This record gives sequence, structure tokens and C-alpha cells, in this order.
Amino acid sequence: MPLNEETNARFDSLLTLHVDKVITTEQFKQQNERITQQQEDLANKKAELILALESKQNFDQQLHAFKKEVGRFITLDFDDEQVMKQVLQRLIHKIEVFEGERIKIHYNLSNPYAIN
Repeated sequence: MPLNEETNARFDSLLTLHVDKVITTEQFKQQNERITQQQEDLANKKAELILALESKQNFDQQLHAFKKEVGRFITLDFDDEQVMKQVLQRLIHKIEVFEGERIKIHYNLSNPYAIN
């Protein structure tokens, strides 16, 4: 049973209990508020998951474009040092150098085809 149908069924059961005077109006209201809050929480979680999925898809597309650009770089024969610098600038956003000869490279995943 889909979640929305399950929630509707719970509300219908609650309403029946109220109509049959098994529960008070106050109990009905409290339970109804609880069901409404659960629906809102689920709707918010659904929206978060959709955003996360879209973000991952966007990242996957960016990564694919980056890999394609790296593939092009690997197959090129650079006689001109300036051309090689321009291609590297398209691939690398920045390089951080730390003590102990450790480096961190920030790749240009957001737009590897940008012209610098």
C-alpha cells in the first residue's frame, strides 16, 4: 500500500473511531495533528531526496565531462608549453601545497570547458 493511501486509511480509521464515539474530539484532533505532521515530514524528506538525487546526477555529468577532458589531455602531444599550460588551467582550479611535501589539487569539475 503506498504511503499516502496508508495515511488516508489511518485518518479514515481515526474518523470512524471518533464518529463511533470511541475516542473524544480532543483525542481525534491530537491524532489528526500527528498524522498531518508525519505527512509534512515525509514530504520534506521526499524533497530533500529529490534534491540529493539531482545533485548527484549533476555531479556525475560534471565528472563525465572532466574525464573526457582528461582523456583529451592524455592523447595530446604538447610541443608548445603555453598550450599545455592553458589545458592544465582548464582542468585544475587550484593546487595547495602543505608542509611535508603534501599537495591537494582542486579540479575544475564545475565547468572544465571554460575559457580562461
